[in-house]
Amino acid sequence: MNFETLMSLAPLPDPMKTKTALFIGPHPDDIEYGSGATARKLVDSGAEVHFLIVTDGGSGSRDPEMTVERLKEIRLRESKDAAAFLGVHSVEILPFPDGGIYQFHDMVKAIAEKMLAIRPDGVFTTDPLLPTETHPDHLNCGRATGAALTVAKFRLSMERYGIEGREPLASAVNLFYYFTDRPNVIVPVSKADMEAKFNAVLRHESQIDETFEKIKLYFYYKANTLGQKIGSLYAEGFYGLSPEHQHCFMENLSKH
Repeated sequence: MNFETLMSLAPLPDPMKTKTALFIGPHPDDIEYGSGATARKLVDSGAEVHFLIVTDGGSGSRDPEMTVERLKEIRLRESKDAAAFLGVHSVEILPFPDGGIYQFHDMVKAIAEKMLAIRPDGVFTTDPLLPTETHPDHLNCGRATGAALTVAKFRLSMERYGIEGREPLASAVNLFYYFTDRPNVIVPVSKADMEAKFNAVLRHESQIDETFEKIKLYFYYKANTLGQKIGSLYAEGFYGLSPEHQHCFMENLSKH
């Protein structure tokens, strides 16, 4: 069997076939930056889209007068505003401390419980293997999401995490990593999708400073570069894994 035959039996997943999407981000605004245009496109296609933010956003300020509790309230309000603008069905922020100390497996459990409540067929999160990433919340978010997806599929694993009274997820849940340097699935997005993405980002007013225009330019550059690969003006890229790829699949899918 050659690689092409193998991939025909276990093809890469298509993000736009997602009916119920759960986007998981480390902080308020990361989902919008990493995959906001795709989220908006899914909403427009009729998909049910949910946002889950795993840390409270309480450290993202250089204002010497700011407090953690005040910033948490601000960022929750901003997150709700951005999600509403994109047409997202729900948004939730977990209480893990942004840039602080927490237990990884507590995060796994909390994400698994959210998965079991929403029952997505597509999960989007940060790539924990991005070589340049140093922020522990970004790394933990991606790793915890992958672990939670495994926990949520097995009743006995759920019991070991103290999760009872829930039916395990079906095995057919696709996983898509954003903020990735190895995209293997590319979603074409329109100029309107990109404008919606950055209009949502701008709802996070507490995070907008003099660096914003440079950051925006970088994301437009990435979107245009990816778009050129598929004949689109703009695109967002993901490292996509179907269920068959998520365990002991020893092929280099980033070159597919």
